[in-house]
Amino acid sequence: MFSFNSSLRALILVLLTACTVLANVNDPAKNQTPYHKGFALFRSSNMRNADKLPNGVGFHSFRIPAVVTTTTGRILAFAEGRRHNNRDYGDVNLVCKRTKTTNSHGESPSDWDSLREVVGKGDGTWGNPTPVVDGSTIYLFLSWNHGAYSQNGGDTLPSGKKTKKINNSWEGRRHIFLTQSADDGKTWSEPVDMTKQLTPDGWSWDAVGPGIGITLSSGELVIPAQGRNIIGRGKPGKRTWSYQSLKGAGSEGTVAQTPDGKLYRNDRASDDDEYRKVARGSLSAFSPFVLDKGLPDPACEASTLLYNKKDANGPARTLFMNSAHKSSRRHMRVRISYDGDANKFNYGRKLSDAPISGVGFEGGYSSLTKTADRKVGALVETDFYQAGGSEKDHRAIVWRRFNLSWILNGPNN
Repeated sequence: MFSFNSSLRALILVLLTACTVLANVNDPAKNQTPYHKGFALFRSSNMRNADKLPNGVGFHSFRIPAVVTTTTGRILAFAEGRRHNNRDYGDVNLVCKRTKTTNSHGESPSDWDSLREVVGKGDGTWGNPTPVVDGSTIYLFLSWNHGAYSQNGGDTLPSGKKTKKINNSWEGRRHIFLTQSADDGKTWSEPVDMTKQLTPDGWSWDAVGPGIGITLSSGELVIPAQGRNIIGRGKPGKRTWSYQSLKGAGSEGTVAQTPDGKLYRNDRASDDDEYRKVARGSLSAFSPFVLDKGLPDPACEASTLLYNKKDANGPARTLFMNSAHKSSRRHMRVRISYDGDANKFNYGRKLSDAPISGVGFEGGYSSLTKTADRKVGALVETDFYQAGGSEKDHRAIVWRRFNLSWILNGPNN
């Protein structure tokens, strides 16, 4: 005979057991003193002490962050500097900041050098920074298109002219460029157009990253791109490049090598999907992409990072950051997975638990790195929204530093 009371007690017991498991994560990092610091790193033109290049050029907005820690311990932070408004088209330069020394970990604004330009020459849109550290070499992949074009066309430039729609002509298409640095990001080589080699035939729109590439345990480099992985083989600093097509991959992707050794793509899905789409595989084959119903997403870029494999400091940990909401970009959250394949990200903390004043509304694109002192470094976009969602709204980028304990001791765990 069915007993409602006994079934209810059984259900409550299951729920309490699950909550206990979640609450008592076996991670020694949780017992450390929580640490967090944050401040604006790329300061838009409406802010006090707005960032400018050495020649005095400033930027209406900064967007699309990427950050890596080099083998020396120096941190390199990249962004798009958008000259006249916050839009994806027009005059956009690729800019960078570095920590001043290899021993400074970005703890305060004084740890960082002033703004410098990586590339911005000519009339065009340089963007989607996607760096990867390869020993003493840092490769930086970029997307570019002529300034007279935009993705959908018909956008108004500061001159009053309308943009033409991106097309598959050589002038009108999106291009992929590659530059590299051998001096910890102080100087960069002349960007090389890699479009013919790394973009599938017939494409007009294309995008690399944005975010970061990775080095596999087997030595290859993998850089996420629209519909594919870009793969670097050969000796560090002297790589040869090819790509691996990924059916069903998103227009913007992230990649990590999870503790089980597999490749993990976590991609932006379409506007109506409401969740991240993920796939797992290797350099030879990938599983089909599926929606991860544990990771709500407002159709935006996100960040993944293998923090560590299992070692003396604790269990294996993979990090993920996005706006954990189906429609809004203002719900940034960082999460930890302890699974070998990053199957579930059950532990996390909202960035709004540590608000940063004077930077507008935080949320949107982000990038993660592990610093040399074992902290997590994060770049996150902000939006001042002073013009109600128009091209005039200033955008900036904040830098956050925190430890695993700060994540694990959050009130929403």
